[in-house]
Amino acid sequence: MARKRRRRSGGIPFGASTGGLLIAAAGVLLVVMSGPRLIGAVNATAGEPAIEKLKRGEEIGAPAIERARKAFATAARSIPRDYRAYRDLALIEMVAARTLPPGSDEWKDAVNRAIGAGRMSLGNNPAQPYVWLRLAQAELMQDGVGARSALAFAMSLETGPQVIGLMQPRVILGLILWPVLDERQQDRVLAQIRGLARYNARMLAETVLHRAALPLVQKALANDPDLMRAFLDVYLQRRTPGYRPPL
Repeated sequence: MARKRRRRSGGIPFGASTGGLLIAAAGVLLVVMSGPRLIGAVNATAGEPAIEKLKRGEEIGAPAIERARKAFATAARSIPRDYRAYRDLALIEMVAARTLPPGSDEWKDAVNRAIGAGRMSLGNNPAQPYVWLRLAQAELMQDGVGARSALAFAMSLETGPQVIGLMQPRVILGLILWPVLDERQQDRVLAQIRGLARYNARMLAETVLHRAALPLVQKALANDPDLMRAFLDVYLQRRTPGYRPPL
């Protein structure tokens, strides 16, 4: 008896077709989901040269500021939950404000944008002492000495109390905000003064040279006479022409 031949199906095997469709669907989903992040990353990259120059202490001109502003603003809109684009946008806006005539409409707009971007960044990631300090500076520029700038300054100290790179600007801002700081925050400012003196007494002397800060420096360094002497040697040399430190 002849064997019955099995009929071959002309279709694609069910398992293979399902697997292929799933892979294709996953690929499309990944593209859709990664699209905003890709756009944000590309735009953020366009603004990075300006940030790198600022990190090296170099100045950037108006065209570079505008390119970086557009790049980071687009990146922030593409990835609203990412703190980094808003962080860098806030920095660029602060740099822009410092190139404009204080009190002008353009200056006010830049400061306001810096505050807005800083708050967005901190809303996404509050553990950023640098951003809190820049927010405190921007609040000070907008409203003067007051509760908002003091609160942002306090948060900078809270989130990163021993950041060497922040000691000098914190001493400057702490001296300005001193009258509205509570006792705990004033003690922290004195700690920043001590930290800066240990790190670089000359830098501390240069920082307070033209500010009415000598009594606070003396208070901060009262228990460290050697450090106080090192500070005064530089301070008095700069303040008193012809002064020579004692042998």
